[in-house]
Amino acid sequence: MEEVLLSPKVEREARKLLAQIIRADSVIVAVKAGALAEGFVRGIATVGALRAGGAKNLYVVFEMALEERLKSLASL
Repeated sequence: MEEVLLSPKVEREARKLLAQIIRADSVIVAVKAGALAEGFVRGIATVGALRAGGAKNLYVVFEMALEERLKSLASL
């Protein structure tokens, strides 16, 4: 997440969402956490708290974490 410049408050919330994805104990919980993260990015991009490239980078961070978690859950 270091490649995305965020205010301290926004970064704190983004890290909480990322942790929810990483700690998800089921596919459903992981997908819900991913959806929350996507809505978070859309919201902060809409209010102008991120530049366009920053929003895309943050989406990628969350998407990569979600894909990794889903793969690990599928292998259980």
